[in-house]
Amino acid sequence: MSRNRQRAIDGDRGPRRRYNSATARPALGIRVFLTGSMLLLASVEATSAGTTSQAASQGKNTTGPAGAQATRPAPTRPADRAAAVRSVAARLGLGKGDVVADIGAGNGQDSWVFAEIVGRSGVVYAEEITDELVKSLKDKAKEKRLSQVRAVRGQVDDLGQIEALDVAYMRYVYHHFSKPREMLRAIWRALKPGGYLVVVDREPGTLKDWAPREERKDKHHWTGETTVVREAREEGFRVVGCAEDCCESLEPFVLIFQRPKGIKVPGGDPDPILRLPIQEIAGQFMPLSRPYERPVFIAMGQARELMLPIMQRSTGRGLDIVLEEWATQKDERPSLPLGLSMPCVLTTNGDPGLSTEPIDVVFFLDSYHLLFQGNILLATLRERLRPDGCVYILDRVATRPLSRREASHHRQIDPRQVKEEMAAAGYSLWFEGPPPAPDRFLQIYGIKHPKEVRPETDPFVVGGLIDGSPEEWLRNNRWRLRGVKSADGRCVSLPAPTSSLSIEKTGAKAAEMETWRLPAAKVELLFKKTDRGYLLVNCLSVDGR
Repeated sequence: MSRNRQRAIDGDRGPRRRYNSATARPALGIRVFLTGSMLLLASVEATSAGTTSQAASQGKNTTGPAGAQATRPAPTRPADRAAAVRSVAARLGLGKGDVVADIGAGNGQDSWVFAEIVGRSGVVYAEEITDELVKSLKDKAKEKRLSQVRAVRGQVDDLGQIEALDVAYMRYVYHHFSKPREMLRAIWRALKPGGYLVVVDREPGTLKDWAPREERKDKHHWTGETTVVREAREEGFRVVGCAEDCCESLEPFVLIFQRPKGIKVPGGDPDPILRLPIQEIAGQFMPLSRPYERPVFIAMGQARELMLPIMQRSTGRGLDIVLEEWATQKDERPSLPLGLSMPCVLTTNGDPGLSTEPIDVVFFLDSYHLLFQGNILLATLRERLRPDGCVYILDRVATRPLSRREASHHRQIDPRQVKEEMAAAGYSLWFEGPPPAPDRFLQIYGIKHPKEVRPETDPFVVGGLIDGSPEEWLRNNRWRLRGVKSADGRCVSLPAPTSSLSIEKTGAKAAEMETWRLPAAKVELLFKKTDRGYLLVNCLSVDGR
């Protein structure tokens, strides 16, 4: 096995007390090991189907990107904790001569198994944060004649004299971190480039125990896997996959991360999504027929910048919904764009606690992939959505098949999966838009079939004043035009957009007029220039009727 990895941990925040994993309820025994990254990734992916049985038992969506349910039976679990450690070691290719850190080693139960795996030519750092535990580990290693085991005193935010790790492992330890980000950076630095971090902890899914960080070091306030994934990603770790099938217990989650090669310092997601050209794409989210009245946002990252131009075209007050899948503290909220103010709510088991006030539009902006409690949130939004209301979903396209859980961890999702989930929640796909960025997709849903929406109230039947020039407006909006209202009050339906969204300017039929042809729809739209801008005044077939 290759041993060219670098250090890794700059970890967590303040004082923390390690959990003696030997006294814990049976949990997965896994540590970090080194193997070729491609081998590890293939191994984890090959077993991911088996982990969906646990997700299903927890009420999670296990539908694959193409909608097929996982039918492969769950693999046989290890018989005990020692077997679990060996199972993970085998999967990651850990072997003689490798270097492992058992973080929060407790009484050394896992350290002794690692010592057997790496042999006399390897090293096992058994790390703890009290002198008493370190001395106990040192004495036991001497008694067992395990010269490869080195008891090390760490801190709440540092690993001490540990470096050049192939693997860092922690079992039922992460939830005690009072300074998780500092500790993660310390681990990152202690790992060799390409080295792995394995986290075994509870609870699977989202965070349910919102105890403050400073209270976690002395008590078992279980953390959520979504919290671990977010913090690890943001501190520089690549998400490799899940490995619950290597655990002897059904209770914990098992996550494998990697320190990427070629990155010199921790901090920052190693798999960032592309930046959005906000000014160029904002028009795709603007209202067409009337201002928004009560927009609701579930928005993450840079996509939150779209909230400001959308609110500038709204008459009512917006609402910012924060997903529990994202938050790591109960009072944590993402920043609003400068100059914007609106109420903000955190979901609880998927429920945002909405009032009875009707909603006319919902925006999932780079956030839908995160959902673990999507069925509840989507049902609640549907109850409040007006009959002619709609839901925009902007998200990152999955580059490979992912389970629903993996989609959340990898921050990407297959558009087909979104369609299936939205259909199951009672929504109808209205439009698929042009990609706002090379790695994104854009969809619009309603709660009625498009043919059931009355043209008089349809937000995508347009007439009157438009934003900008006819050419700019058409390029931004042709994909979501369902009809136009002529100057005499007629509603003219347009055929559903095809793959061709081309537009052509034709000769003006009168002064102060512009005529634009939609070849695929075989229609011409007439715009009149006024002091306030351009008015869409008529729609004609290409033969003038």
